[in-house]
Amino acid sequence: MAKIPFSVSARTARLIGQENFTNAEGAIVELVKNSYDADAKVCLVIYNIPFPEFRNPLRDVEVEALKKNDPELYDILVFDQGTFHLTEPSLKRHYKRIRQVLFSQNSIFIIDNGDGMDDSIIKKNWMTIGTGNKEFEYVSVDGRIKTGAKGIGRFALDRLGSLSEMWTIPKKKDKGFYWKMDWQQFETPDSSLADIKADLETSDINISQFLQENFGTIEFIKNLTPGSFSHGTIIKISKLRDDWEQSHLDSSFKNLEALIPPKELAIPFKVFQGYVQDSKAYGEVDTAFFNDYDYKVLASYDAKELKVKLHITRNELDLKLVESKFGFLYENTQRPYDLDTLKDKEFEDSKDINELMKWPKTASNVALLKEVGDFSFSFYFLKNTVSSKEDYPFLSISYQERQKVISRFGGIKIYRDSFRVRPYGDSGNDWLKLGERAQRSPAGPGQRIGDWRVGPNQIAGIINISRVANSKIVDKSDRGSLVENTSFDLLKKIVENTIHYFEYDRSKILNPYYLHFDAEKKKQRQKEIQEAAEKIADELYAKRKAEEEAKNKAESDTGSSGENKDEFEEEKEQFQKILEEQLTNLQIDDDKDAELAQVRSLASLGLIVSSFAHELREIRNNVEEIKDLEDIYKSIIPLKLRTNQLYVDGLNIIDLLKSGGEKTKHWVDYSLTAIKKDKRKRSSFNFKDYFKGLKKNWEVPLNDRGIIFEIYEEGSFEYQFRAFEIDMDTIFGNLITNSIDSFNNIDTIIQRKITIHHHLIDGRIVLTYKDNGTGLPDVFTDKNDIFLPFTTSKKDTKGNDIGTGLGMYLVKMVVQDNSGDIDILDSDEGFCIKLNFPTRNN
Repeated sequence: MAKIPFSVSARTARLIGQENFTNAEGAIVELVKNSYDADAKVCLVIYNIPFPEFRNPLRDVEVEALKKNDPELYDILVFDQGTFHLTEPSLKRHYKRIRQVLFSQNSIFIIDNGDGMDDSIIKKNWMTIGTGNKEFEYVSVDGRIKTGAKGIGRFALDRLGSLSEMWTIPKKKDKGFYWKMDWQQFETPDSSLADIKADLETSDINISQFLQENFGTIEFIKNLTPGSFSHGTIIKISKLRDDWEQSHLDSSFKNLEALIPPKELAIPFKVFQGYVQDSKAYGEVDTAFFNDYDYKVLASYDAKELKVKLHITRNELDLKLVESKFGFLYENTQRPYDLDTLKDKEFEDSKDINELMKWPKTASNVALLKEVGDFSFSFYFLKNTVSSKEDYPFLSISYQERQKVISRFGGIKIYRDSFRVRPYGDSGNDWLKLGERAQRSPAGPGQRIGDWRVGPNQIAGIINISRVANSKIVDKSDRGSLVENTSFDLLKKIVENTIHYFEYDRSKILNPYYLHFDAEKKKQRQKEIQEAAEKIADELYAKRKAEEEAKNKAESDTGSSGENKDEFEEEKEQFQKILEEQLTNLQIDDDKDAELAQVRSLASLGLIVSSFAHELREIRNNVEEIKDLEDIYKSIIPLKLRTNQLYVDGLNIIDLLKSGGEKTKHWVDYSLTAIKKDKRKRSSFNFKDYFKGLKKNWEVPLNDRGIIFEIYEEGSFEYQFRAFEIDMDTIFGNLITNSIDSFNNIDTIIQRKITIHHHLIDGRIVLTYKDNGTGLPDVFTDKNDIFLPFTTSKKDTKGNDIGTGLGMYLVKMVVQDNSGDIDILDSDEGFCIKLNFPTRNN
């Protein structure tokens, strides 16, 4: 049997290459990357664009170019008399040819002082499409990880123009080489790849001399160190395929600014952009470097040790003001939230990744986390709007300047081997969903510890990955972004949780100020109420005194001792109106509390319903038809067949449906009860009566799961306590649903049990809730982390949150807002928590 080879048409090879460069700016960046891979210290991108655009009428210089480069075309063009304004037919007929002639005079130069190439490298690597040399020789002589791997970067030349020339001088070689390629060869019909040829010959090029002779007027060329281009490469692209107006050059500069290695990476690689027609334009491509920030976080993920090492710099507070005016707030604080650490500005920490992510440390999870590979992540937080009305001791900043910096360099960007991977971190590309996180938790930075979320317009950062260390995180075929596989998803989770570490730290630092200012406001409010009450009392006293004096005088004159009852009633009405006005003001705050309690209840109710969503989905489609099903079934089955096992099985199925209907009825009733209006009013509250109703409400779902629910009352329960009943539903609804989830994770057969003990101790109501489930997950090394918002150990196989992370957060909020305390107790088995409330709620 004959063996026949495939052949590749030239056109196909070209299309494969050009697919990687959707625009000219991307092709420029690819060529700059080649300079980086060649260990260049300097790369120059120089535009020589004498004809940036083609418009009618033509300029003198354009007419001269047509005469010189295509006299035949010039002779057949028809101009309006006395001008170089082309007639409409002439313009329409010859537009493409005119444009081609003019733009062929434009050119782009990419010049570097890298290693250069000799003739063998040009033949073996440069002229081989899809070469894999960078796939295996991925570390340069200077230790850089090479950015290219597919061997199709030279098609960037074709994307930019139809003619390419290259002069290159290898390091430690006396002679150079000249290479020339006409890319129009690929357009020859029926040509194969083997038919495409390039020119190669030796050259005596001197790069430094070339720069001075051709671009000596450009400002930054004058400042280049003599001898810095003793070796390297010059690439000239001409017969350009694109317009290169001023706006395109500006865009190219910004594109390089966003894509080349940032200064934070300290890589000795500088890029300059020049423009022959404006010698002072552009210059060195500047990258982000922040010296004005509130926080700087440097993090590195060690995939072997499964740890994240952190270096935090705080730069938000005026430390002199803090020490002189607010030092008392730090009297009982611990490192790193103490005053000494705050004054040091910097501190370091190390977190186990499973603890940071709140992800159980199973064998499969560990394997996935190791596959992510080592990477570093650094970011800056710059608040750029007035974030609080409180008088926090912040350093003074220029919000406008920060807004400019963020608009230019903001976002969390990914760099692979020191070059940007787009679109991550581009304007409008909130790939970490920071905006969504902030909307879900709109609290102020110090309002509640761990509750504040940074916005996407307040942060700028760099994730630095490598094709070597992060081999599972790979480019998409079009180089437009990364394949969003499991390793990429876990990288996102690690980054998100590192950001949350900072969010927690900032809220922990600012929370004492919030509490202080809140207490001051309450004092001021109480003072204002007292002053208002005193004023009212003085006015009433003065009025009464005047009336009594007048009355006594009248009695002494007439001998009468009567009292004007109408006036007395009127006075009472006036006093009542004044009190009502003041009480209305007080009631406003109480109404706000009621609204907050309702919001909590709705959130909590959502958690409860979601816990049983699967069960409800199974039975909801059958509920409406159950009522008459049993009668219909019995009526159509003859008596003689009712002893048949199939008939009995049918009745059993109907019983199951009826049971499901009862469950649905229970949960609908529960949901409606949870938001009853009387539950949204603060009133006298008794736990003994409340727990009777709680046990009844949960009887069906707990019995179905074989869970015993017992409530114990100890001692006398005579006390005064005011609370929203809906708040208590929030507490115990969340605790019970957590217990049910815990029991679902137990493989062995046990007697499942939930108990609540409540008694009165030293004027406080003490309640102890306990179950014998799996207990607090190991990832909560600090047990109080369970109260942080959006913090949950319920994850899927990719580390995504399954739980909302709001349940225990809501529990703590309710307890605190009712002047209570909450504490997780150590337990030999299961989970145990103690709550206590004052008998008189302040």
